[in-house]
Amino acid sequence: MRPRSTDVGSELFGIPTNAGILFGYPNIVNPGGTCVHDEEGVRSRDPVQEAVRHWAERYPDTQGFSGLVSMIRAYSVAVRSIEVVLRPLGLNLSRYEVLLLLSFTRTGRLPTMRLRDLLMVHGSSVTYLVDKLEEVGLVERQQDPSDGRVLLVCITEPGRALIDRASLALCAAGFGAFAALTEEQATQLIGILAQVRASKEATVGGKHV
Repeated sequence: MRPRSTDVGSELFGIPTNAGILFGYPNIVNPGGTCVHDEEGVRSRDPVQEAVRHWAERYPDTQGFSGLVSMIRAYSVAVRSIEVVLRPLGLNLSRYEVLLLLSFTRTGRLPTMRLRDLLMVHGSSVTYLVDKLEEVGLVERQQDPSDGRVLLVCITEPGRALIDRASLALCAAGFGAFAALTEEQATQLIGILAQVRASKEATVGGKHV
């Protein structure tokens, strides 16, 4: 499972990652720096470096831990910047993802369990997301005509119109936090993340993930 936006929360060491708070430092605006300023201009330590310092006092592999914490904080910053754009349209990232996935299909519909797998969340989280989207007429549920046991989630015409508006708004905003990257930096980041996603060596308890 992966950290989600405000509809589907997650925690790291008991702290909600969807709130953008890790190790008690919520006011970070420059995750890459050594010192940052909060909203009142007070200098505070970089939370990643603080976390790594504490980690190093107890455990090995500070590089791996630093990479993990940096990625989670960057994800949180990215989600918040994206949702600043989506919120005026009545969406957050989780709901946007559902609509986008449905709009990408040839028929505009997907089985609920397929949505669960694509979003990498629990089935109950998908049910909640679909309920909220259905309440405002952006999706609807239909039985699969070829298998009555399967429930399909279908995007509606208002849903298609909204996903177009939201996607164009994200493009205009440079995809939030990513607007600060040069084309070369973005390419490097995409390449590094692709390596992480494609790693065949990642294991948990001796099992591949």
